[in-house]
Amino acid sequence: MRRMMTQRQLKPLLRALERREQDLLSSIAEERRRTDVEDYQQLDGVVGDEADRAFVETSVDIETGRVDRHVRELREIEAARERVAQGTFGVCIDCGRPIEYERLRIYTPAVRCAECQTLHENPGARSAKLN
Repeated sequence: MRRMMTQRQLKPLLRALERREQDLLSSIAEERRRTDVEDYQQLDGVVGDEADRAFVETSVDIETGRVDRHVRELREIEAARERVAQGTFGVCIDCGRPIEYERLRIYTPAVRCAECQTLHENPGARSAKLN
């Protein structure tokens, strides 16, 4: 049987989601300022050889990858808010048991309990557990 999370437990988690969301939005804005297309074009125009050009392109790719990770995490935060509204926040999507509160404190958008997350990340662990 699922044990519902209390409002006292939920409030700091919601604040953590809000803070993380603001941090991510700030980071995305900063990354976008740094990788503005005009900056890339200016760098590209002064690049001397193919090695320099490759460095510039790699740098832009790294920055773009960071923004992509931030956007994925923002989507996870939004999904966590939806689970709060539906009353399913803190419930493992795989086994239906409560997600450990300490796990949610560390990674608030978590969708799986620690055991199911381990099995999700390492499918071979499932067969080892069954034996």
